Amino acid sequence: MSTIVNSLLLLGILGFVAGAFLAFASKKFAVKEDSRTEIIRAVLPGIDCGSCGFPGCAGFAKAFVKGEIGKDGCVPGKNAGVPELLEKISKMSNDELNEIYEKSNADEKEIKDLLLAK
Repeated sequence: MSTIVNSLLLLGILGFVAGAFLAFASKKFAVKEDSRTEIIRAVLPGIDCGSCGFPGCAGFAKAFVKGEIGKDGCVPGKNAGVPELLEKISKMSNDELNEIYEKSNADEKEIKDLLLAK
């Protein structure tokens, strides 16, 4: 009987230690995304069609931040006013964009509303 109790106790302790280590490692080695990329992705239609030549809206957003593509690259977003919003974003400072991203709590609809309000 004591063998079973000792085994369960040892397994519980090992599980707790492993879980604590994984929680620490996930915080320590977390990769932070660029807030500009997240804001641009929130403005895009989100249909991931690839008509811009990039693999989805996330690829377009990264390319726009790097300056590899212009504001008119998103074909489906032209009618929705995406180029105008992208131009507005490109004229904003990093501090303003970080402020918008923090206020919105990474909510895409909130990001768009805050951009339209500015």
